[in-house]
Amino acid sequence: MKNSSHTSPPKLFSHLYIERSVLDHPQTQMIRAKFGESQVIVIDHYKEVFNRPSQSFAAQSRSKKLILARKEGKFLHEGSQYSDGFDHKQFFYASSVMGCLYDCDYCYLQGLYPSANTVLFVNLEEAFVQLLPYLGEDTLVATSYDTDTLAIESLTHQTREWLAFAEDHKHLHLEIRTKSANIKSLKSIAPNPRVTLAWTLSPQEIIDVYEHATPSFEKRLSAVEEAIALGWKVRLCVDPVIYTEHFDSLYPKLIDQIFETIDPNAIEHLTLGSFRMSQNHLRALKKLRRSDVAFYPYAVRDEMVTYPERIENTILETLLSKALVYLPQERIRTWQRQL
Repeated sequence: MKNSSHTSPPKLFSHLYIERSVLDHPQTQMIRAKFGESQVIVIDHYKEVFNRPSQSFAAQSRSKKLILARKEGKFLHEGSQYSDGFDHKQFFYASSVMGCLYDCDYCYLQGLYPSANTVLFVNLEEAFVQLLPYLGEDTLVATSYDTDTLAIESLTHQTREWLAFAEDHKHLHLEIRTKSANIKSLKSIAPNPRVTLAWTLSPQEIIDVYEHATPSFEKRLSAVEEAIALGWKVRLCVDPVIYTEHFDSLYPKLIDQIFETIDPNAIEHLTLGSFRMSQNHLRALKKLRRSDVAFYPYAVRDEMVTYPERIENTILETLLSKALVYLPQERIRTWQRQL
């Protein structure tokens, strides 16, 4: 486990690139008011900035820019094999943001996008229109699959918009996955039993090396504790697990630390899963040469890379045996590749 070259938190949004077509959108106006000192550059299409050639992902990660745009086409995509749909009849993820405030070395976004800058699609109301035909039956939407929506909620208010929409549609369930400690944004909103807040928790040693610009384990756990006290349904995710030299002490200790603070009966599920990624995304990640996590000798099956079966089984067995001390099997979800 090697320290990467990150030394300081990223500078955020010194420049706002705004598509001409959304200059008058209410969300654009709200964001411009929050960043009054940022330089505003009007563009015709976000791809002029986001997709331009020869960008440095590493350099942009240290000074992120914000691009405000109109989403063309689909907001909703079917949930992937890398994620858990939690037995809902329909499972989608919503893509209203491209890029993430955080900068995790193992994140597939580095292999998916050509830029570390953030694109915010302000026309979220069109996502709700696209979703309506599916809401006659049980449907799960993951709102933060391609980003951490709660981390930028004070900027976007999109989580608030999703929650308001879910309140009016009884078959809609939401999962809001986060590493954020930003529970303040939800304090004025009544909890919805069809909405799950899901926190990714990692050992502090892993956060320090791989999860740059993210809140500490202690801050995340404090946010979990507060969310439960407010009445929100909470899921905890030890996923992805990064296999390191001290894995067998770091991660069991993590589970103990979690449940020393959190009542096991207060959470919906604990999910456990090892690192996995599409082979194409890993190839792109290697080209960036930012972290040792990209260069492990992973096993490949059906275009998916993850740890060799022996190590994957060790990860699962080690964590599961520890988790069973606190939770019954039916409240522990595990990800393992299909053989």
